[in-house]
Amino acid sequence: MKDDKTTIRPLPPRTVLRLKKLWPHARKQGHEIGDIRRVGYYSSQDGLDCIWLVDNDGKYNWTADHDWVFEKFEIVKLSEETDMFGRKKRRLGPLKINRKAERSESNERLI
Repeated sequence: MKDDKTTIRPLPPRTVLRLKKLWPHARKQGHEIGDIRRVGYYSSQDGLDCIWLVDNDGKYNWTADHDWVFEKFEIVKLSEETDMFGRKKRRLGPLKINRKAERSESNERLI
């Protein structure tokens, strides 16, 4: 078994991902390389291999399995969240970007 980030299953909620590879018609659907998504809390109905991707506005608007996510995204920041289903927790809200760090570095620092 490879010892890298593509073997982490399930990906912890709140993990920050960056789109690295497009698929046919991705641009027509509004996706671009570099788009940021977060892993949302899992649904007990869907199980732990159905990843809910959350956009910058905090909308749970996309689902995918781990293999597809690892093929199309890179992990920017691996979350330390241990509650996979987010019981008694709020859904993820809008993404906060540290603008000061953004000006001083070429890569964004995501909170």
